Amino acid sequence: MEVLRTRFVLLLGGRAPSAAAGRPRAAGTLRVIEGGHTAELELVLAEAIDAARQMRQEIERRIASALEAFEDRG
Repeated sequence: MEVLRTRFVLLLGGRAPSAAAGRPRAAGTLRVIEGGHTAELELVLAEAIDAARQMRQEIERRIASALEAFEDRG
């Protein structure tokens, strides 16, 4: 009987050693992705792009809020 072995790929990421310390990533943001299939890679890339867009929107929202607060001061 042939046993199928799953191959896992470690994707490097995180902060650069010279980056300022910040909040650690929540365990829910990290996951293991089974490697070896193009469709899975495309799905993972799509998820990463969506996450990046959400992060960008959050950053833009925070910047706008900070600018409004700054303008209210002066």
